[in-house]
Amino acid sequence: MNFGDGATPRCYHRCVPTRFARIPVTKDLALTDALERVAPLLDPDQPAATLVHDLAIRGAESLLAERGAQAEAIERLIERSTSKDPGFDVEVAQRVDELAWGIQR
Repeated sequence: MNFGDGATPRCYHRCVPTRFARIPVTKDLALTDALERVAPLLDPDQPAATLVHDLAIRGAESLLAERGAQAEAIERLIERSTSKDPGFDVEVAQRVDELAWGIQR
């Protein structure tokens, strides 16, 4: 076959469905289990690739939110523990090993 004349064979399209790179994902046991667990919550006619795409985005958002919540909790702990009135007896906290376990420093 000579397609040098600009002709396109029937099995190919000039348009591609997306300009973005595709990522192959193996549907292993863990992924199958995850997809089955969320299936009742989602549209049953949704293609598996769309489902994996949407779950990956939600997962990323969830991880970022979790990391942000941890950072905020650490900041609150730092603020509280370094304030003049942290809400606990600082002397007792400094002697906690001695008072609780009899460990002398």
